[in-house]
Amino acid sequence: MDKEFKKLREYYRENYFNEQVSKRIKDKVHQGIKNKEMVPLEKKRSYSITKKLAYSATAFIVLLGLFLGSAFISPTMAEVVSKIPFLNMIFDQKPISQAIMEELEEQGYEITGSGYSVQDKTFFVTVSGSDEYYNQVEGEIEKVTEELISSRGYDDFSVEVEKERTTEPNVNVENNPKYQNGDLVMESLKEVVPKLQQQGYKIQDSYGVFYPSPDSQEIHVTLDIEDTETRTDEIENAILEEIKKLEIQTEVIVKINSINRQEKETEMQWSMNVLPVIFEGMLNKKEYKTKGVGYSYKKGTMNIYITTKVEKSDNEASDLAKKIEKAIQEFLQSDDLKGIVGDTPYKIIVRDKDGKDIK
Repeated sequence: MDKEFKKLREYYRENYFNEQVSKRIKDKVHQGIKNKEMVPLEKKRSYSITKKLAYSATAFIVLLGLFLGSAFISPTMAEVVSKIPFLNMIFDQKPISQAIMEELEEQGYEITGSGYSVQDKTFFVTVSGSDEYYNQVEGEIEKVTEELISSRGYDDFSVEVEKERTTEPNVNVENNPKYQNGDLVMESLKEVVPKLQQQGYKIQDSYGVFYPSPDSQEIHVTLDIEDTETRTDEIENAILEEIKKLEIQTEVIVKINSINRQEKETEMQWSMNVLPVIFEGMLNKKEYKTKGVGYSYKKGTMNIYITTKVEKSDNEASDLAKKIEKAIQEFLQSDDLKGIVGDTPYKIIVRDKDGKDIK
């Protein structure tokens, strides 16, 4: 793949590169590293090398984005690009929602958030400030966002710019006994869980407190333990004994989840680094005709679900399923993913619009 990227760089410089493009790339890169100029004296030398590498890598990503967004692609260039897996190009870039936020903030817009609706295939950008400010920048923000998304080769999306809604809270948390009790239980957990861990109980740091519904009078405590830990009754009793000292009237229920640490780490790696890339690519390219995405990790196997817009009986259904499977497998089997995917078994399940598996 390195050879293909080298060809892409050389071809772009010969056919598209000019002073205006050069300035755009330099401006982007300088903006990206300007906050890292102040470093301790003893790190100056190593930083200069890092800075050069960062400039080179960032410049190429910007250059690649400019190329993908260009109107003209020669047959020679199309051949080179076709050898670079589409999902791998996404993997080398920031998540699109993050990229949108950073680009708009860099241009000075007052943005409070960005998100994506799978059902509508819509990117949302939320703007703060007055109505006057919103009316002034709405069109500009929409254009910048559309150009940024299109530069990745996406062609199946819409953009909606909305004004931040500000509402007065209906609940005064500080004076509400219900929420006060929840805080007290959480503080109690922060004391008892570390003590149990020090005593050798295999409890994970992921624990929490919540009410199962707005009207519920029960406080639920959840915590994860390793699947090799069998002393669940002792753990539950220790937690409830500590909570009793609070003398609150609300009933507290402890829910303990048994997890396999290795499998949990594997699922986290996939859900943070792999699946978002697959889902982003599948949802935003018309050729994949994707309606929805999802996954489940069961018995050590990662199951990736892609729901399409076609019916199982359509003539194109089988070919579309094969095309989707090939794109995802190409990505998962690439050098970029070796350190993450490893030997984890996986299945790619492509479904029709009604949720039926396309064989």
